[in-house]
Amino acid sequence: MICGIGIDAASIERTGRLDEHAVNRIFHPDEVARYKELASAAKGVRDQFLASRFAVKEAYAKARGLGFCDVIVPNEICTCEDKLGKPFIKLVGKTLEHHPKDQNIFVSITHQEPLALAVVILESEENHGQK
Repeated sequence: MICGIGIDAASIERTGRLDEHAVNRIFHPDEVARYKELASAAKGVRDQFLASRFAVKEAYAKARGLGFCDVIVPNEICTCEDKLGKPFIKLVGKTLEHHPKDQNIFVSITHQEPLALAVVILESEENHGQK
């Protein structure tokens, strides 16, 4: 059963203007490391990377129905890729502790200048009182 759906669009240009302090505050250390690995890539690629990861964070918070708060922390939401390039979300800290254990997370990302878009779907085997 689908428990939550979140979608977000992030401005590639705006996200590309974040300073180092903001990047370190908003993004998980693994995302920051990957962003730094892209230093030799075209600026647009780096900006798309940050914008898409930010959109995932927002979409997850929306799917949970809470937005960012003391139990949904942006830098505790990390977008990773499997060996085929399929994105998945890794949660840590309070965000992981407060994520329902029986909920699977599905994520999709795309970008087309000027936006990066992400959709997050939360799915559970149980009904949780919803109809």
